[in-house]
Amino acid sequence: MVNKISNKQSWLNLINIDSVYSSDKQRQAFSLFTMIAISIVVISILIFLNYDVYSPILTSALIAVNVTIICSMFYFIKTGKLETVALICMSIVFILCIVLTYTGGKENTALYWLMFYPVVTFSSLGVRLGTWLGLTLLLCCIAILYGPNFGQVVYGDIEKTRFIASFTLVYIFSFIGEFFRYRSHMAIADITLEQKQDAYTDQLTGIANRRFITSHFLKLVDSRPNEYLPFSLLLLDLDHFKRLNDTYGHDFGDIVLIEFTKILESQFPTSAVKARYGGEEFVVILPKETSANAVDIANRFREHVAAQVLLAEDNLQISLTCSIGVVQVDKVGDYNSALKQADEYLYNAKALGRNKVVSTKD
Repeated sequence: MVNKISNKQSWLNLINIDSVYSSDKQRQAFSLFTMIAISIVVISILIFLNYDVYSPILTSALIAVNVTIICSMFYFIKTGKLETVALICMSIVFILCIVLTYTGGKENTALYWLMFYPVVTFSSLGVRLGTWLGLTLLLCCIAILYGPNFGQVVYGDIEKTRFIASFTLVYIFSFIGEFFRYRSHMAIADITLEQKQDAYTDQLTGIANRRFITSHFLKLVDSRPNEYLPFSLLLLDLDHFKRLNDTYGHDFGDIVLIEFTKILESQFPTSAVKARYGGEEFVVILPKETSANAVDIANRFREHVAAQVLLAEDNLQISLTCSIGVVQVDKVGDYNSALKQADEYLYNAKALGRNKVVSTKD
């Protein structure tokens, strides 16, 4: 059995699994904005009820946190930058936790409010940032509680010990939960991506199949038209392929298809999308390329193919030729009609004697 082309094709990089990652982003966003909503309500109530009890430093910090969090929400609505907003919010809450530890809050109960920080940080920022922020907060709290006196409130020894132990346990188990959740998520993502790539791959030649063009690539073009449109569509067909199959057998026919695919990969730019559309018919899409330029590219390719020689049985030398129809696509919605037009041009190329390129300018 002939193996498919082993090198990873550039078209595979176009396959995404955004739906898998978007669900995780939704989880992060839900965690973050739940924390934000609760924080705004709780902080507002605390300021209103205890402004005459809290130290000026703590009251100012609480107000600053509320203002920053609200501004971050509007920034997210405008830009959609979830990680940036999460980092800003968790950094400002980090500062608030330091101020709470330093001032003690009302009746030295501030330490209780710090317990939620590792949980929310890991769930909204992930393992790497969550690890560093949570660990830094723990070390800062240890420095404030057990370090030199710089005017901070004094806590009892038992209270300090219990807080450090409790915070450390919350931090460790939050890390474990997020670490293995992330590994599981990435494993699922890898499996999903591999399955999707297999579904879009022609098993004989290793290049894209028809499903990739219609189910994935056109949607990608529709979402990023400035990166791809206009593009030129080349419909290619190997001349006299049925005769080769009948004369030398299907195994040799498979070899011809694989060798032709290798020529496609080597002669067209890496930005081009190459796909086997069925049988001996192939499609090449040249992004940001007019049909006039595409015809020149197609003719160079046709001449290169005609210069190739394959060895059949008894060292018999076989020459290949191909016919090509070329159409320019200006809108994604025009693809199907353009494909039909390219098929007509391909038929004309064969009617003219094969080994020719026919396009709109002919």
